[in-house]
Amino acid sequence: MKRGVPHTIRAEQALLGAVLSDPAGQAQLLDLVTAEDMTRPYHAQVLQAMQRLHSRGVAPTPAAVYQEIQNDPDMPRYLSHDGIPLADLMEASPRSAHAPAYAAMVIDTGIRRRIELSASRMKQAARTGNLADTLHATAEARQELGQCRARWQALPDEMRRELPIPIRTHHGHADAAHQLRLVRDEIRQLRQDLATEPQHTLQDRLASIAQHVAEAAASSAARAQQQPTAAPPQPQRLEAEAAGARTLRDLAASPSHLATVRAWLHPEHFAHPAHGDLYTVMCDLHAAGQPVDPVTVSWEAYRRGLHADAADLTNGTGAFAIAGAREVHHHGLLAQATHIGQEIHADASDPAASAAQVIRSATGHLHHLDPGRPNGQPHRRPAATRNGHARPALHREQAPAEQPIAEAVP
Repeated sequence: MKRGVPHTIRAEQALLGAVLSDPAGQAQLLDLVTAEDMTRPYHAQVLQAMQRLHSRGVAPTPAAVYQEIQNDPDMPRYLSHDGIPLADLMEASPRSAHAPAYAAMVIDTGIRRRIELSASRMKQAARTGNLADTLHATAEARQELGQCRARWQALPDEMRRELPIPIRTHHGHADAAHQLRLVRDEIRQLRQDLATEPQHTLQDRLASIAQHVAEAAASSAARAQQQPTAAPPQPQRLEAEAAGARTLRDLAASPSHLATVRAWLHPEHFAHPAHGDLYTVMCDLHAAGQPVDPVTVSWEAYRRGLHADAADLTNGTGAFAIAGAREVHHHGLLAQATHIGQEIHADASDPAASAAQVIRSATGHLHHLDPGRPNGQPHRRPAATRNGHARPALHREQAPAEQPIAEAVP
């Protein structure tokens, strides 16, 4: 074997080489792997040649595959007519009987890559400030995640089995935060699966949660004393915070609009957490039939341990309250999409998180992105896709009735 080959490339080589070495015993794996799982184009073309032979009932032997790739118009002649790369693949496979393990590695990489790409598209769309594009990217991410989930669940149990990861020696605040996020997502999903998963699977899941708690504790204990200097707020965030402050003043001037906006404007949509807290106070007062004005809001905020000055809630224009709430909602969804895209991308990039954990975590993140529907502000994008088909409807989705994603740990 050559030294310095990346792990993903090594797994692809081992899988293809195992099938070439034992086509009769390993050809069934060709139905589980796709060309998109491959990192190198040559590996994808060899896989497709094997799959074409397999679909015709021809064993993908080295001679048959060599003949088949010569008919591939997308492969350069100097490569298609050279049998040495195929021989190299066979040499790179230690044991043909281990082909299912190699296939699981390749599929794991492919699933992570697809989830990472969907998360990146969400972040990019959110950074443009176009809410329709962002919600469309989110809908596509949900669809992509559903396909990844179904594919993972269809794999044999032995291909989804993963060993627990020992506590890592390199720790930091980001590492601890990431481990705690995994714990949170695992516990949330475990509560939903208690009535459906078998006892041994639940025990494995609890062991995985305990492991992440231990890693987070170790990361916190080893965290450096000096905290990095916070980056200055971005212009978009400053604009969003200003919109939140204006909306609070406008709602204080005309609290009757709270009955309309509270149905779709939530505290987490405010860029500044303190503004979200004050909005909660306003909604609570209004729901209780209590007066809502700068004095009553600041007083109730004080009772709850919040800092609020009545002067900051004065001079609002009630006629602009609905429009301001829509602006806050708009900024909030963009910020949520950016944050969720970052979280999903980070989880999918972490080799310590299993594919099952990545899928569960991404599902939870996307479910908590709630676009709502402000009156008079539809989120449906009328344009067609570039291939001419209509875009999927962009609306609030209910939590899917999902089958538990088993993650067997020996």
